[in-house]
Amino acid sequence: MNALPRLDHHTELHAAPPLWQPGRVLARLRDHRPGPVHIIDPFKVPVTEAVEKAAELTRLGFAAVILASTDYESFESHMEPYVAAVKAVTTLPVVLHFPPRPGAGFPVVRGADAVLLPALLGSGDDYFVWKSFLETLAACPGRIPREEWPELILTVALTFGEDRRTGDLLGTMPVSTTSTEEIDRHLHVARTFGFHMVYLYSRNDHVPPEVVRHFRKGLGPDQVLFVSGNVRTGRQVTDYLDSGADRVGFAGALEHPDWRATLAEIGGERSAAPARPGSGR
Repeated sequence: MNALPRLDHHTELHAAPPLWQPGRVLARLRDHRPGPVHIIDPFKVPVTEAVEKAAELTRLGFAAVILASTDYESFESHMEPYVAAVKAVTTLPVVLHFPPRPGAGFPVVRGADAVLLPALLGSGDDYFVWKSFLETLAACPGRIPREEWPELILTVALTFGEDRRTGDLLGTMPVSTTSTEEIDRHLHVARTFGFHMVYLYSRNDHVPPEVVRHFRKGLGPDQVLFVSGNVRTGRQVTDYLDSGADRVGFAGALEHPDWRATLAEIGGERSAAPARPGSGR
């Protein structure tokens, strides 16, 4: 059973941050020109390299910098100085994306501008579907003063293609694409509960563009559609943007010495993506 704080009528409760109130980071992800977003693994990429990349992402006018990893240890002691170093060279929002752990919820550190809180609707473990949200709100407010809390971005997260690593860790099953039945169920949940973002990910394959188009058609105009996984070229970014994605994440494409040339190709100028219905773009 997941360990939650034991409460009674004498317990002093710390004030949690506003959960449903959209903030400036979500507004930027919604309103900034659709395009790529680089994902840096802070438990793999040295902080000196992350700082160089953050500075270049700023120069190129990206929407945000995402720090993310499936695996992490000693989170607060490692991440607090890492986040501070990245923020020292960029004006872009720094967003955390890490899986929760029973007993602690989603990890959070001072300095981050926002945290993605993914509901893994394809997981067979309800902790990763919804309980981790409540555990985070119960356990985390005492860690950081209220005025320093990052913005919380409520996210539906779905995986595509075979992914034993994520399945073993988080109990996820890949979404079936043989029909739209399962996809439509997830769309219904995303819209009914007003999630801020839908995050489509494939670790070992690619999210099919036709799936992206179906999600875009079914989501509300203010719901951000994020696609990630094995994106390594500017052509892939353009294809996803043309299919309706707002943000296209890429990570491993820059994990080599000549990353600047790759970043220039992926993040270079491109024609405007089609406007979303009702988005005002």
